[in-house]
Amino acid sequence: MAQDEKIWHPRFIQYMKKIINHPNYKGLPIKKKPDGTYAWIATAKSEIGKQRIEWCVNKAHDLGLISDYTPYPGIFGDLMLEIHPTKWKVCQICGKEMSLYYHYPNANFLKVLNKTFNSNFADCDHIFDIWDMLISQGVRKVDISKFLIQKGNLDLDPNSSTKDEIIDALEYACRKGDKKCLGPGAMSNFPDRYDGFHTYNRCCRATQDKGRSKENLKSYTKDRRAYEYWSDGNIHAANQFMGSSFFDGTSADHIGPISLGFVHDSRYLQPMPGGDNSSKRDRLQVIDIESIIETQNRTGIYPISWQSKIIWEYIRANYKTNQDKVPTTYRDALKQNMANFMYILLNILDSCPEHGEDFLTKAYLEPNYEYFRFSYKFNEKGEIISKEPRHYTDRNQNETDRYKRIAINSVYDYSEKDNRHNNNDLTKSEKDSLKSICRSIEDGISISEGKNLVKGLIETIENRLISKL
Repeated sequence: MAQDEKIWHPRFIQYMKKIINHPNYKGLPIKKKPDGTYAWIATAKSEIGKQRIEWCVNKAHDLGLISDYTPYPGIFGDLMLEIHPTKWKVCQICGKEMSLYYHYPNANFLKVLNKTFNSNFADCDHIFDIWDMLISQGVRKVDISKFLIQKGNLDLDPNSSTKDEIIDALEYACRKGDKKCLGPGAMSNFPDRYDGFHTYNRCCRATQDKGRSKENLKSYTKDRRAYEYWSDGNIHAANQFMGSSFFDGTSADHIGPISLGFVHDSRYLQPMPGGDNSSKRDRLQVIDIESIIETQNRTGIYPISWQSKIIWEYIRANYKTNQDKVPTTYRDALKQNMANFMYILLNILDSCPEHGEDFLTKAYLEPNYEYFRFSYKFNEKGEIISKEPRHYTDRNQNETDRYKRIAINSVYDYSEKDNRHNNNDLTKSEKDSLKSICRSIEDGISISEGKNLVKGLIETIENRLISKL
């Protein structure tokens, strides 16, 4: 239990440790309590609070943000953003990371955005993700550009300006100007909070601030993001293909739904009218299975992620003689298996605060970092016809960090959904096995050994689900 009598998420505790020990905050006063924990919170009128303010003014002068020792309005927020090592803050309540920049739509802007593009985004959706999702739904880049430039009154050309240029200009206009389109993931709160920002993020203001409207979690979009980022396949090529001219005016459909465990890969994407794609969602049909098999035979790319392989091989061997089971029994088994997989990921994160996130990153995310080193060209079937090493900029050098961040956040997003139809169905022995695996991970087991243990548990679950088919 913390100073404000709220339970602090294990990821937030880890975040606090990293900030306190980071050289950017050297000398910033903080008290250590008798139990060994740190007093993160200190009011402005307290002795520690006054010392923090003095430190902040001196730091701002040293960095050239002020020419003398007279702070201007907003200097504390500017400085704490300037020195923050990642610009992403973990939420005290739910453990999700959000950007400290103005990257999230405010209410009026969000209303117009959703009406303009017939979308269903929420106020915790990052503007970069909104752009990407609109592109995947068939919205033209120039139409998104025109909308954001007009809303921000930006002096940019919608035909030639890049996504980064437009979003960066809009963010700055909202953070330093008078535009109200976007807001930050966490509000400034110095010196009360050691890092200078509210302990809870925008994602949990609904429960922490009375009178604020509840966030719409947008189950399908957030689920899709979770599945994509923990999927096998060339995720970078898939995202690049989805944003290409092949899909102008149409949405990108996964032939095998990723929510059922199929890969996120350019070779398994096809254009589909937006309305048809929305209605298809996670349905599975015989025609899909035959298209998946044809694609695998043609490309040699395996169609399903490792955590669903055993069930897929069973379906492939039996669907012709059990076609009536494809849209119901077989689909439900794949869906249940993915719910179980997401539950396992969440347990590793929550039960292993010291090593869980690092284990999942090294075991399942870092092997995909290689894909981000290249730019790809495609034919109309999504096959990669050429690739070349990418020219690195400050922006795309951080893409793998963003990939990891979204993947971890998506596990928490997935777990928070209300009215979930497919909760985990792990048996007692499977849950006991999961607890044992989590203990081993927290004790520092090697990545390869940990992966083998998780793989063994997943295979046990898959075989149990198959026994009921």
